[in-house]
Amino acid sequence: MNQFTKALLLSAMVSMANADDDDIFGHFSAPLEEDVPIVSIPCFANADGFGGSITDTSFTVEYYYEMVYRDGGDSVDELINSFETDSTNFILQSDLFDSPCNEVIARQAGAAHGISSNPPDDDLDGIPCTTIAGDPGQATSCAVVSGAFEVYYIDDGSGGDALKQQFKEGIENGINNGGVAISHPDIVEVAAVPDPTVTGRGEDPASTPTDIVANPDDDGNSTPVIIGAVVGGALIVGAIALYRSKQAGAAASGAAGAASSGASAGADV
Repeated sequence: MNQFTKALLLSAMVSMANADDDDIFGHFSAPLEEDVPIVSIPCFANADGFGGSITDTSFTVEYYYEMVYRDGGDSVDELINSFETDSTNFILQSDLFDSPCNEVIARQAGAAHGISSNPPDDDLDGIPCTTIAGDPGQATSCAVVSGAFEVYYIDDGSGGDALKQQFKEGIENGINNGGVAISHPDIVEVAAVPDPTVTGRGEDPASTPTDIVANPDDDGNSTPVIIGAVVGGALIVGAIALYRSKQAGAAASGAAGAASSGASAGADV
């Protein structure tokens, strides 16, 4: 090796000995925390239909929907269970919750923290659909369903009525606006509807029969009124019968008297 080559190698070795890592591999700095994009991870209910956390207070949201489905596939109950899971996940991922699946988030009073798909949705067999309908020509049918879910929240002293109304409107709007992603291929269409068991007067005919007329007293007991009405009616009927009987008797006495007078007059002649 000549002297020139040795000089170059020696110079390179000295330079590397005096250099730091940044000079050799390039400068690297970790990004600041605020520069890292935060990706929201969707939250899903577990196999039991629950998501979030349980609190000491809760309320039940009840709503109704009609569901058009294809005939010949899974049973109606299986389709309802599938849609119930879809609707629960929709609510869980909505802005009605503040990261319910993140255990690090501090619990806030007046906010919802958990949801359960129970009580289960129920097929109202015998009640016809009025908003959407199946088509026998396309082998589809329609079912009216009573839906419900339980929401766990922390009461801030104002009660849960306002929050409950938000959840009711949230699920109904989500269904009607296409927000609820339908996962079962046999479900064609779903529409949220008003309570189909309530009449136009706002009364359930099954629980409020209209063929009984009574005037209950202060204790809510209508038996004395009914007995009094029956007795009063019997007295009136009896009085009328007695009056007619007396009239008939008077008429018979008059006729007998007239016959007797006629017989006496014939004898005198």
